Amino acid sequence: MTSLSDRERRLVAILILIALIALGWLAVVSPILSGFETRAAERERLALVQASNERLIDNVARLRRTAEAQRANRTRFHLIAPTPEAASEQLKDRVSALIGEAGGEVRALQDVETAQGRIELRIEARVGGAQLARLLERLQNAEPLLIMRSLSVSAPGALGAEPSAPSSRNLDIRLDVAASHSPA
Repeated sequence: MTSLSDRERRLVAILILIALIALGWLAVVSPILSGFETRAAERERLALVQASNERLIDNVARLRRTAEAQRANRTRFHLIAPTPEAASEQLKDRVSALIGEAGGEVRALQDVETAQGRIELRIEARVGGAQLARLLERLQNAEPLLIMRSLSVSAPGALGAEPSAPSSRNLDIRLDVAASHSPA
């Protein structure tokens, strides 16, 4: 083997120095810089989370007032009862009372199968012509707010009967009424 010239030895020494610098960079400096970048990204994320949390904290009082107002209004929109059966009975009582106040007579009340959180009744009643308008107005303005899903009106004995005043004629109605249910 031949020995290396001074120039070749310097070149090999420079290559070894470059390799040691690259190895030092990869082994020591690069992980440290990567750690700095990771921590900087985490600081940015935490700053965004903190800003979001501060906005939530600032809104707590407003959200609490809104929740209390909604809780107070809950009885306006939902039947409050522990079970759907109790809510159905409550709705039956209210509708029966409204029909009675309008001067009508309840013939039948029947539960109708609905989705969870809703109560629906089918009511068959007899009311006078003028009483029907009063009944519908009372149902419309009743609380909790009710949904009238269908209304069928028939005038028994209208054919072949002697003419009489339309407001005194009794009408048979079938009314489907729905309401929301919320547990107590």
